[in-house]
Amino acid sequence: MTVSDEHDIPSKSPLAGYVSADEAGVACLSVTADAAHGDTIVLTVSGEVDFETAGDLRAAVFDALAPGPTRVVLDLAGLRFMDSSGMGVIVGGWQRARQVDVRYVLRRVPPVIAEQFEMTGLDQVLTIEDDRDDASAA
Repeated sequence: MTVSDEHDIPSKSPLAGYVSADEAGVACLSVTADAAHGDTIVLTVSGEVDFETAGDLRAAVFDALAPGPTRVVLDLAGLRFMDSSGMGVIVGGWQRARQVDVRYVLRRVPPVIAEQFEMTGLDQVLTIEDDRDDASAA
């Protein structure tokens, strides 16, 4: 796991999780990985993705794609804010998933984030599912 020392979480697995904190030490992005779904890795993203935290999200997404799952699901239900840096990470992950033949699914996207995907037309390209069961059954 490649995350700056101030944001590093000791772990047994590179998929254990990422946390970014502000100067006061308050977590502003949390990404946890769950590989207990067979060939699916679920990344649960909460907090805010901006220029400061996008690198941590990118590292988590690319780490999830590395071990060769058939599907990576980003559960965005806890995401409060995402700027263009985060959008770039989402698109970069989608592009990498296509390269390695992995199904890339966004799940439970909050309305404010879904609106960004709609405005950019990414909702027509990315697989976006509302319900937890939709992503796990696909």
